[in-house]
Amino acid sequence: MSSATSTSRPDGFTVGHLFVLLSLIGATIAVVIARPATPESLILVSLTIGAVGFAAVCFYRVLAPLVAPHSDFEQEPLGERLRTDLEREKALTLRSIKELEFDRAMGKLSQQDYEQMVHRLRARALGIMKQLDAGTSNYRERVERDLAARLSARPKSDSRGLAVAESAPGRCACGTTNDHDARFCKSCGSKLVNA
Repeated sequence: MSSATSTSRPDGFTVGHLFVLLSLIGATIAVVIARPATPESLILVSLTIGAVGFAAVCFYRVLAPLVAPHSDFEQEPLGERLRTDLEREKALTLRSIKELEFDRAMGKLSQQDYEQMVHRLRARALGIMKQLDAGTSNYRERVERDLAARLSARPKSDSRGLAVAESAPGRCACGTTNDHDARFCKSCGSKLVNA
C-alpha cells in the first residue's frame, strides 16, 4: 500500500485528550463537592460527566472538518507515472472483481469466499479511485504554467504574419516532429522553413 493512502495518527496531546482530561477533572470536582452522597449517586454523577465529555468530543469531531482548512485541496497533482500505475491497478482490480463474479456464477466459489474476496477488492478499488480523484485537484497552477510555457514558445511570424518554424528539418517550433517532406506542421499548421 502506498504512503499516500496510509493514515497516521498524530502523536502528542490532541483535542480528544483535552476533553477526557476535562471530564476527569469535572468528575473529581463533582465527587468532592457531593461528599455526604451515597456511592451509587457518586458513580452516577461521574458517569454523567463522562458522558458529557464523550458528547463534547463527538460534537467537536462533527464541527472540526467544517472550520478546518481543507488540506486535500492543496495537494500536488499526481505525476504521470503514478497516475498510469494507479489506472493500471484500478483496471486489474475491476477485472478481478468481474472474474470473481464469473467464477461464482459458474459455481467455482462458495458464497462466503466470494463475499470475502469481493469485499477486499471493492475496498481496494474504492481506495484507488479516491486517490486518483484526490490527485486531480489543484490543476489550475499546472494549467497556468503550461499555458505560460506555450505562450513563451510561440512560433515566430514572417513579414506576412504567418508563423514560421525555426528548427531542424521536419521539426516545428511547437515541438512536433513532422515528415521530412512536410511543408506545414501537422500540429499547429505553421509553415516549416526547410520545406
